[in-house]
Amino acid sequence: MGAANAVKTWTHQTLPRPLVNFLWNLASDARDLPARWRAPGEPRPWRVWHNVGGGDFHQIGHAYFSWFQRSARLSPSAHVLDMGCGAGRIAFRLAEHLNAQGRYTGFDLSERALRFARNHVTGEADFVFVRADVQSREYGGAGEKATGYRFPADTSSIDAALAISLFSHLLPEDAAAYLKEAGRVLKPGGRLCLTGFIVEPGMELSGAVLALQPFRDGAWAADPREPERAIGYERAKFEDWMRQAGLRLAEPVEPGHWSTPQRTGEFQDRIVLERLPL
Repeated sequence: MGAANAVKTWTHQTLPRPLVNFLWNLASDARDLPARWRAPGEPRPWRVWHNVGGGDFHQIGHAYFSWFQRSARLSPSAHVLDMGCGAGRIAFRLAEHLNAQGRYTGFDLSERALRFARNHVTGEADFVFVRADVQSREYGGAGEKATGYRFPADTSSIDAALAISLFSHLLPEDAAAYLKEAGRVLKPGGRLCLTGFIVEPGMELSGAVLALQPFRDGAWAADPREPERAIGYERAKFEDWMRQAGLRLAEPVEPGHWSTPQRTGEFQDRIVLERLPL
């Protein structure tokens, strides 16, 4: 295990980030081959091509959908916004849940991932996948600054929104802007379910699975030289952004195991926010 960690550390510190991502995705695809063989007819994106997250694509989608359905009180006729939807990992499950009165809009940086979702996600509801042309060193976006991005939804039109593994890659000014946009598009009482890393006061992270260190503006990063690889936020700063966006915590933060020495349960924290009355 020590040798493996040493190789991993050397890889991240020495090789160019795009090459690191390619090798990681290639290894993940190799581990995923048995699942492809067991269910050859099940749509499953290639990480090396579609740049989707690790783990079993459909199993993780099921797990996050169950949490989203419960915490967002998701009705079959809901209007849903999926922030950083990728290849549609949760959209596949939403296609089974939403009826003809429902509506789904997902946005992402990766046109390859969006094309996969458009080709494979079908249901009674209207499903729309939108390319977000914004800057991101982690995912290669070279468009406008994320602080100026306007979500593809009208004001107070969304019943429930989700953002899985998105805020863990946003610079602090971008995270604040995205929360503000979420507050704009959510209906009063609408909920945003997101995952990320919340740094609590006095938290000791030197021996944690993800050893974040102070970065700037209330943000902590795994590598301050490449902060968008993994970034977290001090609780006070995050709650300040929430208030400015007209949002409040709807449930206590559910801690992930990232801040502990052992890998058990969910990796990222789970956070449920609710839009305050106008």
